[in-house]
Amino acid sequence: MSLSHLSLNNFRNIEALTVEPVNGINIIYGENGSGKTSLLEAIYYLSHGKSFRTPKHKSIITHHKEKFTIHGRKSLYNLSIPIGISKTLSGETELKIQGKSSRRVSELAQLMPVQVITPESYSLFFGGPKERRKFLDLGLFHVEQDFFYLWQSFNKVLKQRNALLKSKPKNYFDQIKFWDKEFVRLADQINNLRIAYISRFKQQFFDKMCAELTLVRDLEMTFNAGWKETESLADALEQNFERDARQGFTSKGPHKADFSFSVAGNSVENTFSRGQLKLLLYALKVTQNSLIESETDKQSILLIDDLPSELGEDTKEKVGQLLSHCSSQIFISTIQSESISAVVEPMQRELQMFHVKHGNLITR
Repeated sequence: MSLSHLSLNNFRNIEALTVEPVNGINIIYGENGSGKTSLLEAIYYLSHGKSFRTPKHKSIITHHKEKFTIHGRKSLYNLSIPIGISKTLSGETELKIQGKSSRRVSELAQLMPVQVITPESYSLFFGGPKERRKFLDLGLFHVEQDFFYLWQSFNKVLKQRNALLKSKPKNYFDQIKFWDKEFVRLADQINNLRIAYISRFKQQFFDKMCAELTLVRDLEMTFNAGWKETESLADALEQNFERDARQGFTSKGPHKADFSFSVAGNSVENTFSRGQLKLLLYALKVTQNSLIESETDKQSILLIDDLPSELGEDTKEKVGQLLSHCSSQIFISTIQSESISAVVEPMQRELQMFHVKHGNLITR
């Protein structure tokens, strides 16, 4: 199910623009500030209901305009599914799927799995555990029907527990004991889904992707559930209760989960060069998309902003080899289209070029 149509109105410096992407590789090129990254941002917004560049929606709306609008069309075989999202200066959001209003961004996200790689995506390695949990849970959201409901339910219980820890009402210890039973029940289900997903992820990643990355032959992936593997979560909550009460928040649970990569016991952040980390990042994103596509009937979308950034010619060839394993619809932004020829040539897929200048599409 590829994105076959995209139209924007009043989105950053783009007042009105329409593109008809191909199912394969879409190259968006132009000078800095031309609007090429805004096109990628709009696709991401159409799936996630938020930007990968800023949390401030007002800065996305074209100056002196009241709202932005994004329309898309997902095509699957002979079906065409129109989708859309708009946001006003006051923050009102309108979602539409097949002409019908929707209240949940998750419905858009389910239709269109989108991942993005930007020059800032190194936060997956150098950022906190939250970035890595987001990556992991994106895959689970698409391949496990129960995950989203479990995660929402767990967060409600977590908020209740933290509120009790902060306010400390009368008999709050007994109240927390009551909530802990539900906390543990939901946490164990979430953890089991994560462990099963990571097992499948590792198999795809190490069997297929690492064969392309000769730099990472001894790579190891480690998962931390958010509490010690040698103890139950119920015991961990009990043992950490006094500390949690002092701090006013819950220190153990799936909301603290993390995963990491290492080589010979040393973290990749301290071992790999920037180019090697970039290759590892591409391999992770491609593996995630491949899993989503193999376990669902969805076609994923991969957005790559400023692809040539920090990539030498040899690294570009390896990126091309990695992406050749990917059946996702791909959108790549670059200043000069010729600078990524080493990437797209090994992929042997349908290719479309879009030249953007001052927020407009330049036709040849």
